[in-house]
Amino acid sequence: MSLVQTLFGGVLLVVFIHWLLGRFGIANYWRGVISAAVVSTAILSYSLIKGLSLDIVSIHLAVFLTTATVITLFGQPAQRSGNKLHWVPKIFIGFFLVLFVVDGAFVSISTQGVSTYIASMFLPRAKNKLVYTGFSGVTEHNEQAANAENQHLKQLSSLRELGWNIEVDGAKELVAGSKLTNALNVRLHDKQMQPIENATVQIQFFRPGNVNPQAQIRLDDVGKGSYTGQFTIPVNGSWIMRTTIDADGKRIEVERDVSVKAAA
Repeated sequence: MSLVQTLFGGVLLVVFIHWLLGRFGIANYWRGVISAAVVSTAILSYSLIKGLSLDIVSIHLAVFLTTATVITLFGQPAQRSGNKLHWVPKIFIGFFLVLFVVDGAFVSISTQGVSTYIASMFLPRAKNKLVYTGFSGVTEHNEQAANAENQHLKQLSSLRELGWNIEVDGAKELVAGSKLTNALNVRLHDKQMQPIENATVQIQFFRPGNVNPQAQIRLDDVGKGSYTGQFTIPVNGSWIMRTTIDADGKRIEVERDVSVKAAA
């Protein structure tokens, strides 16, 4: 499910549970507590199954708890009798509304990026070529992060020295969904443009900022330096595709940003 579906579906579920408990005569305060607890537990369980990142889980919790708080405040006897809500709760409600709208926008941009029209307002030549606007939200600035950057630079240097030519077909037509199949074809040639055969080629897909792959496949060798495979990607948005090639006693890793479309 998409971010919009889980957010608004959870909000509707909080409202429904709150209303349903009222039909059974449960006190207004406990209706808010129970409705928030049930839906929050549901999204936490869903996150464990689907491996949702902490930023996405936190925005869900903020939205659900705020929704339960708001309907509980407006469900108090004083509010039902027509008395105005005190200004202090209004400030809290407004703050959380602004907070989850801003957080929701950042989470959406990090996973989906922004549209070409919006990107063209701020980024040069965004209308003429594909621009990746997704981001991880969190970047480590420590020794491990520096080692990873050094390793990436070494891989690029090794690739230039070897002179391997790596062509990937199908990376621009990726579609998300548990029942949808994507196909990739990787063609390898050495510096003399001769096919590299008997190589081991593995493809992994990572969310920006995550270290564990959420989709991976080992491609089949179909001969003449061509390697193919089929796989699924769980959700749409911005992904990092890592291609690992083992051939002639050497290993090369190449990473590229890819955009995965939602199922039609």
